[in-house]
Amino acid sequence: MAVRAAIAVAVAAGIMTVHSIPLWAATLRSNTVITAGNVKLSDLFSDLDPGQDTVLGPAPVPGASIHVGGRQLIAIADQYGVDWLDQSPSAMATITRAGRVLDRNFFADLVQKSLPGIGNGPVSIDFVDFHPMTVATDDPQPVLLTDIDWDQKSGRFTATVYRTHPTGDMTQDSFLLIGNVRASQMALVFAHSLPAGSIISPDDVRIDASGNEHTAGRTFTDGTEVEGMTLLHDVVAGEVVLDRDVHRTMLIHKGDPLLIAFIVPGIRLTATGRALEDGGSGQYVRALNLASKMVVTGRVTSASEIEVDTGSGAVPSDPETLRRLTSSGRTGTRANVSLR
Repeated sequence: MAVRAAIAVAVAAGIMTVHSIPLWAATLRSNTVITAGNVKLSDLFSDLDPGQDTVLGPAPVPGASIHVGGRQLIAIADQYGVDWLDQSPSAMATITRAGRVLDRNFFADLVQKSLPGIGNGPVSIDFVDFHPMTVATDDPQPVLLTDIDWDQKSGRFTATVYRTHPTGDMTQDSFLLIGNVRASQMALVFAHSLPAGSIISPDDVRIDASGNEHTAGRTFTDGTEVEGMTLLHDVVAGEVVLDRDVHRTMLIHKGDPLLIAFIVPGIRLTATGRALEDGGSGQYVRALNLASKMVVTGRVTSASEIEVDTGSGAVPSDPETLRRLTSSGRTGTRANVSLR
């Protein structure tokens, strides 16, 4: 606009005539982002004459740029009759084609939809030597997945990826996609970070989908399985709970005297007994009721007490059970707890 104003002032002052310089001139676009597959004259110059715009050639591949130097810009302007007043051999114009990056998540979703028999459940998909691909922003189906080979036993798969709109560069238009697919399972994970030595409570864990790659240890699917266990090392939120991460401190040992508590709403009944097996906090163990000679199953609540569910049934003890109990008794154990 400033050029046009200066020209108008000069013409009014009689310094130049209308025929020596046009009433308006084109302006160079130093940086332009395009989405089309071709470069047009208007991508290099603004303020062209009506009907002057035309296609100059193919655009760069999505995500790439081309640089047009001053001498080439002058030649283009002369060829197409562009009045470019501030032309200079040192000028430079950059044209970038916008692109959309197809990342790991895109291809993982594509693989899951393309593999037969994989189902709709959660899966874990890992790629080997993966490189993202950039495609046109307006392409609804930028790639095709073909030649799919999946070994369901090992989880390994291969497939060939093709651009639906080839660029002409064979190294960019197709590549081999390699990876592993593992069906995920529901597993117990830590709800937040915990230091070593922490005693796990139900609030410390939650159920989440996790891959089957945890072959070095057994996973858990129920919070009651690890309740009361002790952490052997620091953990972070989202980490899968493995049996190698925890240790259950035994509060009750086989043969120990203990108190058997029967609790119903408003009533608490107790009896003395002996443990028939080891148990940690929250675990269910069998115990012999010394008064009734019946075997009951209760949840360990402390080092000297178990709590029997109201719906739990007692079973008669047999001579073999009593023999095992007698043989497992240890000297120096705690004194028997009296009936309350």
